[in-house]
Parts: sequence; structure tokens; C-alpha cells
Amino acid sequence: MSGILPRDMPEAPLQYPPVPGAERRIAVVFLHGGCAMRCLFCVSGTALEGMTPALFERTLDLLDERGFGEVVIGGGEPTEWPHDWRAAARAAKARGFLVQLGTNGRLLPPGYPGFDAVDRYVLPLDGAAAETHDRLRPSGGRAGESHHRLILRRLEELRAAGREVTVSTVVNALNVREIGGIAARLNRHVEDGGRLHAWHLYRFLPVGRGGARHAAELALSGAAYDAAVALARAAAPDLTIYKRPDMRHSRTVDFFWSCGGAIVAGSEVWGDTPAVRAEEA
Repeated sequence: MSGILPRDMPEAPLQYPPVPGAERRIAVVFLHGGCAMRCLFCVSGTALEGMTPALFERTLDLLDERGFGEVVIGGGEPTEWPHDWRAAARAAKARGFLVQLGTNGRLLPPGYPGFDAVDRYVLPLDGAAAETHDRLRPSGGRAGESHHRLILRRLEELRAAGREVTVSTVVNALNVREIGGIAARLNRHVEDGGRLHAWHLYRFLPVGRGGARHAAELALSGAAYDAAVALARAAAPDLTIYKRPDMRHSRTVDFFWSCGGAIVAGSEVWGDTPAVRAEEA
């Protein structure tokens, strides 16, 4: 799950007033910045401050006050949060939020598809070929198992359980030619009875602990990104596809994290930049 760069974080917590005319209804909450994987395009910073369970509860209070209806529990990797991510999901669910978990899938416990406090799982798929995905996301699941294979296994487990998923892809120079192949796999997932809520196509950003180091290798022109999204929509016309040239800007999504023990909202730090907002499908 994408996180926040330390240089993007404010020196002092900011208040979060309603944004005039905003339609934001989905809140992504970064529990912490930790993640054992070292994805080449990661935009997270390891200095992202971890939330305590008490601060997470306060964040839910704020989201309820502001009229958000959905909470995405993210990070870093939320299942590596030193507290109990399942308790966080239960707390959000108990307040009536639709709860999503944005995860790399590595530490999901046995029987997780039956955990009813999570309504939807958000999983990454960054290559039609295992070699491409695993190069972008080194270090995967069980001993000897590629991360690509792990994600396909998670998708099948969730399909078999009738659970809803969202799939995210970071479009970059290494995988741009595989977008059609990913579309074909997602089409098959749906044809086989899988419940795919949406497919998010993020443009690679040359920032963060991974992206800044691998910019020369992964950078993609705006025209190439636009063409990849157009190809995806042509190859999978029945799927809901979100075009996200900059994950930080959206009409419907805001981001929240901890700074100095208080809650910070991404819309306050980054401001509104309509030119790069996502196309909400």
C-alpha cells in the first residue's frame, strides 16, 4: 500500500476542515510505514509515524464527523502493524464503515476470507508474467513461492469464498507491455465468478524509498501511461477501471496519518490539483 514521503509530511498537525464541493467519501488510513518488502516503485517513507490504537479510534471519530463512508486500512503494510490490524478493522466495522484492507497478502492468517470485519481486500498485481511482477516486488510469500504466485493464490481464495477484491497496478516502463495480459487475467477472474470491484492503474511516481532510486529504470511518459489505460479499457470493457496519474489527488479519496500524535489529512498537505486527479470510473 502506498504511503507518504517524510518530506511531504507537515512539521505540525493540520486541522481538517471540509473541502468545499468535495465528494470525498473514502478515507485511506496509514497505520504505519513499515513493510518487509522492498518494491522498486514504493513511494512510502520509513519515517511515517505509526498510529496507536487510541489514535486510530480518534481517526475514526474524525472520519465519522466528516461523513466518510469507507475506510481503507493501509500503510506501509497494515498486517505488519505492531498492534492488531484485525481489531482496527473490527472497530471501523462496528461504526458502520465499509472496511477495506490494502495489503501485499503475505501475512494474511489462515481462514482470513471468513473474517467479516473486512468487506473488501485490495491486492497488487504488477505483471502478467511472474518474472515481471517479482522483479518489481521482490520477496514474496512462503519459502520458494513468488509474490506473483502468492497474489494469484489470494485471488483464488477470495474468489472461492465469494469475497470482493480491488486490484491495483503501478504502471511503469517494465510492465507497460503487460497491461493487456493483466486485463485478460482479471477478465478470467470475473468470468470464473470472482467479485472484482475495480482495477486501479497508478502511474509510477519517482519518489519514495523505492521510486526515487529506480526512476531511471521505471519512469514512464504521460503519453505511454495514457495509452496503457486506454488499452486496459479496450481489453476489459466490462471492468471498472480507475485512472490514477497521481495517487495523492482524487475527488473521492483522502489520506490520513499520524504526525506528533495528531491526525493529518493529505488534502491539507498536498492541496487540490484538479489537473492530475484520478478519473473516477
